[in-house]
Amino acid sequence: MMNKKLWLIQAPQIAIIGFIFLNILAMLTYPGGILHDTSTIGYSFFNNFLSDLGRFISWGGSHNFYSQLFFNSAMIMAGFIFSFYFFNLRYIFNLESGLLFWISIIGTTAGVFGGISMTGVGLTPSDLYFSAHLDFAHWLFRFFFIASLCYTIIILKTDLIENKYVSGFFLFAILILSYILFSEFGPNARESITTLRMQVVAQKSILLCFILAVYIQTKGLQFLLDD
Repeated sequence: MMNKKLWLIQAPQIAIIGFIFLNILAMLTYPGGILHDTSTIGYSFFNNFLSDLGRFISWGGSHNFYSQLFFNSAMIMAGFIFSFYFFNLRYIFNLESGLLFWISIIGTTAGVFGGISMTGVGLTPSDLYFSAHLDFAHWLFRFFFIASLCYTIIILKTDLIENKYVSGFFLFAILILSYILFSEFGPNARESITTLRMQVVAQKSILLCFILAVYIQTKGLQFLLDD
């Protein structure tokens, strides 16, 4: 039970706090520069992608040692913890056969690979390994969408967790699908400062939803494991 509480409640909540804290440090230490203007100073919340924090060299041409250290550490740490979160999640429902069992396998596998993709983002600075970084970033959201959708179905079909806590999975599933469609078919960030800002705001919005969704999920699991 202790291991379940560790990986399903305590570690994810610590990951959320650590992720926020490390990203704030990364923003404070980012030298400057955005996609459309290399002369800007510091980090622009509405004009810099989060992945700009992980660049080896900032858009302004400065070495980005501290910012990339904080951001990439946050991604690697969170990816590792969320992989274990989803690995342990399916055992809560005690599904041994049937359709829901296979849905849990799909959801857990997708969640684990989502965590691995998050770690991959932290290991591939966008200015050094752009193609790999982009692939990891894209699949991160795709995998977490599949995981959230699968566990939305499982929670609705079982009586272990109150249905009000399914909102964490369901909200994230719907919003992440919207973000995937917007990032794929929406305006290209390279077109103008306006389209860049649209993509940056969308990215940070889905990140906020992710943090809230994980927190809601852990609260629901906490009631279950405390019984």
